[in-house]
Amino acid sequence: MAVPPGNETNSSGLGEVRRRVRFGKQETAPVAGRYNRYMRDSTLPSRIQPRAESRSHLIPTNEGRSVERGLLIGALVCSVLLIAGYFIFVTTAWGHQVDDDAFFGRMALSRKIIELDSGFLELVNMTSITGAAAILFLIAAARRCAFVGIIAVAGFGVAVAGAEVFKNVLPWQALVPADGVLNAGIQTSTYPSGHATVGTSFALGLLLVSSYRWRRWLTLVGGCISAAFSTGVVLAGWHRPSDPLGSLAWSGLCFSIVAAVASRFRGRSIALIAHSGRTRFGGTALRILVAGTGWLTTWMATDEKQYAKPPFYLLTGLIIAGAFTLLTWYGWQLRSIDWCGER
Repeated sequence: MAVPPGNETNSSGLGEVRRRVRFGKQETAPVAGRYNRYMRDSTLPSRIQPRAESRSHLIPTNEGRSVERGLLIGALVCSVLLIAGYFIFVTTAWGHQVDDDAFFGRMALSRKIIELDSGFLELVNMTSITGAAAILFLIAAARRCAFVGIIAVAGFGVAVAGAEVFKNVLPWQALVPADGVLNAGIQTSTYPSGHATVGTSFALGLLLVSSYRWRRWLTLVGGCISAAFSTGVVLAGWHRPSDPLGSLAWSGLCFSIVAAVASRFRGRSIALIAHSGRTRFGGTALRILVAGTGWLTTWMATDEKQYAKPPFYLLTGLIIAGAFTLLTWYGWQLRSIDWCGER
């Protein structure tokens, strides 16, 4: 039986031939055969190539190394600050005196402020710590980057557990008369603060697992979380000011390494969002305003300001500035990367 012209199959058995009319002329071509040729031809225009991700791509070697290098340099700086803080404030008489003067400055605070901070810090227990770790993982899993969630939770756990290990390992002894007046609970090794580590590490982890679209503003939220925990342990009388300063350095060290690992195995470069100079200035000014408001609130909360010595305001301001600086730097390092399967 004869086959009508134009309806025969090609010799390779790729499928039926479809009749096409192009510019008034009849043209026949095997559909599957043409599709295979298109797929083999790498020189075809992008409009007929299979659709690929347009927003992100795996980080090129040089760019990836640059991101990792910045994070590892940050980890090195944090480790230096952690060690320097211990030797300056814990092993020297001068450091003890400054630390004690700042600690006793909290006695000028309103009783309501002290009770509020104490109640806030008492919320930190194993249940809340486990819940915080679960939140980090669930956010990452929802964005289809479970691997990043796993290492974020691991980094969070190492930071919290490591702070407790440091407190038990690093020695502390009374060096000035004021040390004998301290509360019995802090006449021992308390460097770095465990509560401040929990708050700061959670803020850093939240910044890590969240979408790049939100990081610019999460640096502000994370700075508030970190500053609230770090100043709270001082105002409530649970720690000397040097302890939360050590927590900022320790948390920054842990999560710089975590972000470097995530960048190596799951990092994807993204197109940087162009911001005008006015927008960048506004964001920086807003962070300074929030940090300054926190310090001013501490100053206004002192009922008897004549008893609050300069070291109290100096170290409290340093804690607040350190918290916002750490979160802003971390967000800046992550500005050009996100993770596989991002949403």
